[in-house]
Amino acid sequence: MDFHKQNQPTTPSIAVVGNGLSALASVAALAKVGRSCDLIGDLTKDSHGPSLVLNDISETLLGILFPDISLQDYGYRLTHRWVKWGASHSPMKVSQPALALSSNTLLTLLRQSQVVRGSKIHPIDHHHPPDAATMSKLLRPYQWVIHANTATLPPEVNWSILGGGQRIMVATEGESVSANDSCCYIESLADSWLFSAPLFERRRIIQTCIPYASTTPQQALLESLYESRGIGSHVNNVNSIRCFPCAPYIRQPLCGIGWFLVGEAAIKLDPVSGEGTPFALRSAMLMAAVLDGILSDRLPLEAGLQHYCSRLTYSFISHLQGCTRFYEEAFGFRENWSSELHSMHHILNILYPQFSQILHDIQLYQLVDFRLVQS
Repeated sequence: MDFHKQNQPTTPSIAVVGNGLSALASVAALAKVGRSCDLIGDLTKDSHGPSLVLNDISETLLGILFPDISLQDYGYRLTHRWVKWGASHSPMKVSQPALALSSNTLLTLLRQSQVVRGSKIHPIDHHHPPDAATMSKLLRPYQWVIHANTATLPPEVNWSILGGGQRIMVATEGESVSANDSCCYIESLADSWLFSAPLFERRRIIQTCIPYASTTPQQALLESLYESRGIGSHVNNVNSIRCFPCAPYIRQPLCGIGWFLVGEAAIKLDPVSGEGTPFALRSAMLMAAVLDGILSDRLPLEAGLQHYCSRLTYSFISHLQGCTRFYEEAFGFRENWSSELHSMHHILNILYPQFSQILHDIQLYQLVDFRLVQS
């Protein structure tokens, strides 16, 4: 099917569906390539995600996409990371600039950006979200739809999810025992790993990852803090908790004629990597470059879609390879983690036969200033 041989308006209509980071980043990235879009989502809805630690890459990408938004006054500046992982008896302290802030704060700021406020917004009531038929009718006028929300994926596509694992993240905030420093902490324990970072005043982000869906997650968090010889000594009282599934997955296909998946609608990364935010931003930027190339006739339709799929799949494979190394170093093949490691190796074994073709595809083009150019 040749998209360009159809009778299309001069300016193809584009919709972005979602209300989170990847949706807002998609709007901004499309604006960077001169493409306007409609945003379909509830921009009044709070984020239920955990607080974030944005690394320097995330800050740089956010600055490019949202140049009128400054995060400096809304987060806590970090300079180092303290790491105690695996069998090492001595923790390491490494330089790592970052900014800790709540996910609600970040989304509120980005929703106030010029590029988002300048977009045509179709609000959706999150208390009464549209059913599949209503959403399909709403999206019918658009020639390209960017899906940043798993709840609104088109039902006519035969989706498959390559993932597995039962691990969850238990997240909360707590009180710092002493004045906050400028360091975030990550520590592997016998059966879990623990992360903490100062957030503001004497408040801290506290997160633990456990390899199963616990019926008593707050108890699991307290046990992790009690076992900790590093982070536990920094934390006093903790607030109510929230739990999130955190096993990685990839949804396939990642794009097709008339649509793209971005962010967690496409791929979920394990939080141990700290790469979830950069991936959400990069996938939006790559989508905008591919779509603009296709619509500008600089990029063949099939080649553009294939490059997007290959680039994201390559990133996912690299991510899983890193995660398996991290978890094997921390937990070996302990009983509670063996199934999690097995799931990741199983995904890699399925994807590896495609690897040489993926590597070939991603080397055909490179991203330069929001434009895909032939290598």
